[in-house]
Amino acid sequence: MRFLVVALLLLLVHFVFCFSAKHDILVVLGSADDRILGERVTAAIHYIQSSHDRPIILFISGGVKNAFQDDVTEASKAVDILSDKSFENVEIVLDENATNTAENFAYLKRWVNRNFSQDDLPSFVITTSDFHQLRAERLFHGFLPDVTPQWNLSKSSCSRCWADESIHIKNVPSDILKASAINA
Repeated sequence: MRFLVVALLLLLVHFVFCFSAKHDILVVLGSADDRILGERVTAAIHYIQSSHDRPIILFISGGVKNAFQDDVTEASKAVDILSDKSFENVEIVLDENATNTAENFAYLKRWVNRNFSQDDLPSFVITTSDFHQLRAERLFHGFLPDVTPQWNLSKSSCSRCWADESIHIKNVPSDILKASAINA
């Protein structure tokens, strides 16, 4: 009898642990610049390797920005960089539709709303470049205002990118407005 009680308690602990384990959603933002995309994917790999086998959903976002580019999406390129890696407890979700950062987060929100309840939201870790964090943070909060993500930043070797961001950040309100149609 005592053995049965212990066995039932262990089974209960197992179920509680397995079904209450929160996932991290590790979002990797795309980039049309292959070097910057590689830096971001490398930062994501380091995060996964340091996660101590926590379950991770790797949400890789990025479509084709310009019609004159090849038809290979940024998300597909990121997966190619990951192809020689093997990770346990990692599920990969691709968003190959987003053409900018606002759309990255609009499609993320749509996917999250379809897969999680508001009471069971996972934690979010956003992987992007150091120069991109401020704008990405403002855009993220435009779509998920009640969520505070962690940031996993790559150190970019792009010298002009900091100046470019000062131009792009002015467009945040209009970018949010345009991308909001995705969730309408």
